[in-house]
Amino acid sequence: MLESLFTSFLLASTPAQDMTHAAPRVADERPSWEFALSAFYVDPPGSDQHATTILYADRGPLHLEARYNYEDLDTASLFAGWTFEVGEELHAAITPMVGGIFGDTNGVAPALLLDVGWSKLTFYSEAEYVFDTDDSDEDYFYSWSTLTWRFSKVLAAGLVSERSKIVDTDLELQRGLTLQVTPGPVGFSLYVYNPASDDAYYTLSMDLSF
Repeated sequence: MLESLFTSFLLASTPAQDMTHAAPRVADERPSWEFALSAFYVDPPGSDQHATTILYADRGPLHLEARYNYEDLDTASLFAGWTFEVGEELHAAITPMVGGIFGDTNGVAPALLLDVGWSKLTFYSEAEYVFDTDDSDEDYFYSWSTLTWRFSKVLAAGLVSERSKIVDTDLELQRGLTLQVTPGPVGFSLYVYNPASDDAYYTLSMDLSF
């Protein structure tokens, strides 16, 4: 009898942990905001040296961007998109977007981000077609792509290409080399376009994740 009472007391005084763990924790499953900032210093031929900045905000698959001096000088743009991810060993993230552009250039732009990774190899591309609402003759296609190999967690290097309204050379597509160093949440990159030619120029960038 005493043994039964003692056992009942222990059961009654033990917290119902199984019930607690079984309850869904909806708040923890909500995606949190993630932010990143990229700043580029560019000294291109046929244009003034300038800084380009991009602010990224992600919440789950929702992707937002605010840009300045990207589509054109003294021009800002806002983009919103949705990211779709597929694969594991060969992983791809595809983000269709649409944006509004205002400043020296005014317009709208459908855009696409593509990020594909396999082993230590990564291909990244961002492209858009700008519909100029002031002058349809100024419509243009922009693209920027990198193909890099990661030698370590800190160091990567590879190829870069760009088609831009801001850069004015004899080449329609600027091509070059890139070196990327990412020791932590802050990373640095050097892009050298059209090396060993009269149209050579460089871009320096800093990337911050927070």
